[in-house]
Amino acid sequence: MRGFFFLNTKVVLGRESLSYLEKALRGKERVLFLSSRSMRTHGFLKEAMDYAEEAGALVEAITSVPAEPTIDAVEELLPKVREFSPDALVAIGGGSVIDVAKAVKVFYDVPDVEFDKVAFFSRFQRPEPLPKLRTPLIAVPSTSGAGSEVSAATVIKKDGIKYTIVSPEITPDVAILDPRLPEKMPPEVAKNSGLDVLVHAIEAYVSKAATPFSDAMAIKAALTVFESLERSVKRDTEAREAMHYAATMAGIAFLNGRLGLVHAMSHKAAWMGPHGLLNAILLPYVMEFNMARARELYERLARELGLRDAGELLERVRELNEALSVPMLSELAEEDVFMERLDEMSRKAYEDPLVSFNPVEPKVDEIREIYLRAFRGE
Repeated sequence: MRGFFFLNTKVVLGRESLSYLEKALRGKERVLFLSSRSMRTHGFLKEAMDYAEEAGALVEAITSVPAEPTIDAVEELLPKVREFSPDALVAIGGGSVIDVAKAVKVFYDVPDVEFDKVAFFSRFQRPEPLPKLRTPLIAVPSTSGAGSEVSAATVIKKDGIKYTIVSPEITPDVAILDPRLPEKMPPEVAKNSGLDVLVHAIEAYVSKAATPFSDAMAIKAALTVFESLERSVKRDTEAREAMHYAATMAGIAFLNGRLGLVHAMSHKAAWMGPHGLLNAILLPYVMEFNMARARELYERLARELGLRDAGELLERVRELNEALSVPMLSELAEEDVFMERLDEMSRKAYEDPLVSFNPVEPKVDEIREIYLRAFRGE
């Protein structure tokens, strides 16, 4: 077996760990914060900016970061970024805020780079590698799911299509996991982001790129979801903290082990609903598909999670979905619209780069059948 495991990000965790910004930003002259509005509302943006000022930096904040990362939004922000000319970036908010900050870093550091040359949406494309980037990025996640605070990827939409930029150059230098921030998540956000953690963990574990090191992170993350997600949704403080750390563990797992068919399909169905929710809907159907030809991977994961076999693991996933009222796809989209887009979604999902890491190579018509089963709840 040949593989690799890397983590370019220093992870700082614990209550009040936001204060680490003062140390991390010493020596920086101009620090720009990219923030969600909720972080301003709850006072965490001001607290973070105060730490930067204590470090001796001039600070500025952009709080108009959109919930849906698009290249248009990134290009709209860039003039403000260039005008301030920061020597460090801090992203504080959900995974979308961190993804936007990663893209901003790319086009701020390398103004001449072309989006279409470094971003890709198909596994049959070969994007150009990013050059060396200079501006450090600190990520402070406020939700517990995306794993963007440690990942080497950013997902950005252009013309309604999700593109991905993948490079160690955009991995945040520091991730600060202060559990006070996710305590403010609404229950629905806690649910959808937490379900995303489970999908990250399972897909990273069964991936063709998995190693014993990524497996360890995936197993711990999955265990935490089964133990803590339902309580987290009910605003249990201890469970919220556990899920916050699990999200980053799952992020480390897929940073190295990558993801698979669930994510490929949910990316192409993004028009239907929240990413984490779509992942949860599709997960049991993709597991069934993969288990027909790669059951031993799920058998091993089940044993690691203290379950009897792959069948019990699949049932546990379904039970969690039921407990959290995860719907069928038919509850998110009208049938005529879904059927009209089905063939295109299936083809684009087949072309998605993440399919290369799925334990089973699917055909387009097999992907189409999985979509249909998830729509009908079969």
